[in-house]
Amino acid sequence: MTAEVRVIPELAVLDRPAAEAMLVQVFGFARGGDLLHFGGQAVALVQAEAAPGHGVMDHLALAVADVDAALAAFVARGARLEATTPKGPREIAEFWGAGVRYVFLEGPEGARIELCAHLGGAARPGLPGHDHLGIPCTDIAASSAFWEGLGAAPVAAVDLARPDGVTRVRFLSLGDSMVELYEPPALRGARAGFAAPALWRGLRLQGTALAPGLREGPDGLRVAVV
Repeated sequence: MTAEVRVIPELAVLDRPAAEAMLVQVFGFARGGDLLHFGGQAVALVQAEAAPGHGVMDHLALAVADVDAALAAFVARGARLEATTPKGPREIAEFWGAGVRYVFLEGPEGARIELCAHLGGAARPGLPGHDHLGIPCTDIAASSAFWEGLGAAPVAAVDLARPDGVTRVRFLSLGDSMVELYEPPALRGARAGFAAPALWRGLRLQGTALAPGLREGPDGLRVAVV
């Protein structure tokens, strides 16, 4: 794998001009070729033929240095808090040594966009930009194996003990991209109930030595090797 390998999420929307305007004017993305860019994060806008919902790729997380400052700037430009964090930023102490602070915003047509900052330690390079792609799982072992088959390398494994049970979380790196797999108690061993069509419709794997073509993973995740 080389540094050029990256995973690009596809965002399927009914109104592409409005979605692009929101990503540019509210979230600070910039047009570059046929993609939109936020630092090292690229997004492909595609046309949805029916109203999409939340699919097996649940959210796109953008890395920022200071979640509260970034949130204030985005809200000033028209962003709204999403139902996952209705009262504002929260923290997960178990991630990346010193923990993370995060908040979810409503992206185009309700797509979840997370702002994420690692707490403590030295400043991260390349901010703002890509943090991770959030993918819920019904079988995290199977999902991890699928990503490793695409060339991803395990980076961290955390089991979050909460009142509703243990959520298993696995981080894997693939070139310049980070994938967050998480298996909450409510999904473990369940029949996947993700929306189809989905807002975050699928993923493009770019720059790999794998043969081009569509790979379908657990829970109906679709990864196009390009």
